[in-house]
Amino acid sequence: MKRFIASGFGVGIIWNSIFGDQKGGGTLAPLLFTLIIYFLQLNVLELSILFIVLVLIYIFAVDDQDADDDPSWITLDEIVGMSLVSIASPSKLLPLIAGFIVFRLSDILKQPKFVKDLENYPGKLGVLYDDLGAGLMGLLSATIVNQIINLTL
Repeated sequence: MKRFIASGFGVGIIWNSIFGDQKGGGTLAPLLFTLIIYFLQLNVLELSILFIVLVLIYIFAVDDQDADDDPSWITLDEIVGMSLVSIASPSKLLPLIAGFIVFRLSDILKQPKFVKDLENYPGKLGVLYDDLGAGLMGLLSATIVNQIINLTL
């Protein structure tokens, strides 16, 4: 059960069984999460609670020994990072898209430098922290896009 949860509720396991160790599950899981968030029409409070719950689930579901080399099947960390991004743009399409793109680019490229530095924490914390750092960058971009939309509408 812990492996299923750590895999982003099965997404990482399915990705791994189809594509092996190829990268991509870390993009698919938060993309699916983003689509769910968009269609559920959750508000900021609900998204904030969801973020906290997902962080707690991650802490209890992911084992340090499984996360040591950040295997491609663990995708819950990317979902947690995207849940942080979603707080800025509750169910608004353009901010969610902008936040998702910046989040994934920041996570993949490990930029800015602090995102890469957060990866240096041992075990599951390093795996989570870099996604939270990338999520912070996505949150910032989604907030900016959301504010621009609010000013122009």
